[in-house]
Amino acid sequence: MAQELEPWRMLPMTSSRAQRVSNAKTVLSSSTTPADAARAAQRLVGLYANLKPSDPVTFVAGIAAVLSLYPLGVVRECIDPRVGIVRKVKWLDIAPLADWLDARLEYYRLVAATSPHAPARQLSAPVPAPNPEMAARVQGLLRDLARRIDRRDPILRRRRVHRYLAERKLRADKRRALAELQPLIDNETAGTSEGLV
Repeated sequence: MAQELEPWRMLPMTSSRAQRVSNAKTVLSSSTTPADAARAAQRLVGLYANLKPSDPVTFVAGIAAVLSLYPLGVVRECIDPRVGIVRKVKWLDIAPLADWLDARLEYYRLVAATSPHAPARQLSAPVPAPNPEMAARVQGLLRDLARRIDRRDPILRRRRVHRYLAERKLRADKRRALAELQPLIDNETAGTSEGLV
């Protein structure tokens, strides 16, 4: 009779950084054998009641091949119906399975790589509300600084001059066009008013 795959045990939740690092190293410590991968694949496919692959043997073999690439602790977590992939993925397929396994493997690698003795990050103190007078003064200083930079920057100055000249030319063109069109408009209105009389 085949050896049954040991169920995944939820690691104790603790606030100790050293314990979390130790748990992650335990999860990553052993590799998955082909026999363990095959048993895990059968169990995982069995958890999906709606799964009816056209070739079940090939599908289970493909799932087993993917599972064999990951540490045994990650595989055990994956096939556990309480916390595994069944809770996240509605339709089992190779791509979502590999994505889930990659994410968990990356998580455990990051936790295992941290120093177990490093102090926990301290939360920064809340930022006090700004003083309205000081905020107005700082804004005024920033405006003055922007004006000084604007005056000294030759590129910004050229842009301003170009914009001014372009607007002046546009106004002159509008006046000239209206002056040329005004006699035509006067003739049209005079012709229609003569027809009405």
